[in-house]
Amino acid sequence: MEPDYLPFEPHVLTSAELASHAFLLNWDPMLTGALEQLEMSMMNRAPEIRRQASSYNLRELQAQATTVMNRKCVGAHLLAVGGYNIVYLLTFEDNTDVVARLRIPGGGAMGNGIDMTPQDLSARFMSEVATMRFLKLKTSIPVPELYHSDADEFNAVGTAYMIMQRIPGVLLGRLVKQYITPAGFKTLTTQIARFEAELYDHPLSAIGCVVDPAGTVGPLVRPCTYGLVPTDRGPFTSSKGFLSACAAHALGEVRATKQWTEQRVACSEFNGGADALPAGYAEQWFVLLHDALTSLPEEARPAVFRLVHTDFNTGNLLVASATDPTIVAVLDWEGARVLPAWDARAGCTVACLLDAVAGDAAKAGLRQLYLDLTAGPGTGRVLGQSSMCWEGLMGFFESVPWVTMDKERLGAAFLRWFANAEKAGDEAELEPFRRLKNFITDDFR
Repeated sequence: MEPDYLPFEPHVLTSAELASHAFLLNWDPMLTGALEQLEMSMMNRAPEIRRQASSYNLRELQAQATTVMNRKCVGAHLLAVGGYNIVYLLTFEDNTDVVARLRIPGGGAMGNGIDMTPQDLSARFMSEVATMRFLKLKTSIPVPELYHSDADEFNAVGTAYMIMQRIPGVLLGRLVKQYITPAGFKTLTTQIARFEAELYDHPLSAIGCVVDPAGTVGPLVRPCTYGLVPTDRGPFTSSKGFLSACAAHALGEVRATKQWTEQRVACSEFNGGADALPAGYAEQWFVLLHDALTSLPEEARPAVFRLVHTDFNTGNLLVASATDPTIVAVLDWEGARVLPAWDARAGCTVACLLDAVAGDAAKAGLRQLYLDLTAGPGTGRVLGQSSMCWEGLMGFFESVPWVTMDKERLGAAFLRWFANAEKAGDEAELEPFRRLKNFITDDFR
């Protein structure tokens, strides 16, 4: 009987690709991990990767590197392929090297971010450049030195690109489950806590994205992996303004009835069916939520706005070696944004370590160490807390519950948030939300 699927046939590297890999292994054995990952990518997607790589003018890239670094660039070797970028190691006649990161045009690999406009892509690229320079200027967080960038997708290279320092090291993701000792986890936690504390101690003026090395904040850009972008992208000088914009965006999604219904039909396996959240009910629900947020009193104690990575994980942390867990680089700040300190999810957190830590007591110890260092007594910092549990409210916007939930689950989720806010908040702030609470409870009767 014939199988009902096509068997996977891995792609084989060409002789030129094998020669390039051998060269890189000889150039620096610490590139082993990156090359193993590249080989896996090539095994699965070689035709796509080769097609994209052939669209770049690598001779022009080498010429630009020669000019920028003031020494002759003699080689360009494919090193890594991500969702939005292809990375090359550029080598020089004096046996030095740099990294060139070239953007994959359009929506990126396999259609990532396919709804992004050229303006979106350009804004995100330029914000990452500004973010890296801000970090170098204002903090001690280790990031690569950025030597050159070109945001013009129609330049001579054929795409927007950056030329930056290569920092020798090993990706923590390759080590964390086998090689990191209990003492190493404490060392990592201490460093990560210091990064978050530094960003908190360099507060910025608004919610949005960094647009220059001084830390000026402009509108939100579309993220790579985290969070929604409301129709009104800001920047927002208050939590109230940001949350109100998120609610307005959700309301607009619900009012786009045809598209919203199609989304609910596509997710009917999870949401109980398109009619499990009637259009009129959903619209009234989000009208009341939006009205509540816009009716909030001005914040008595405005939140601290600090830069967050948004994709802080072991795949973006470079450590010195398998035996030395010193973090030597925090990579890939594409899509970074400025968020209130009450939203601790996307910052530099230890969540990325805990799956590899054995035992609940050890996990709890690392969490407590992190909390003591970032927001413990005497630090003057408040992270992951607000008078109204705003972090919990963000789930009503980011998880698109108007698509993924039925009426009962949506209402129950809000009532849980309301109960928590009642314990944490004051009556004046909570009062605008009672109309939505009553709307839900009346319907439940």
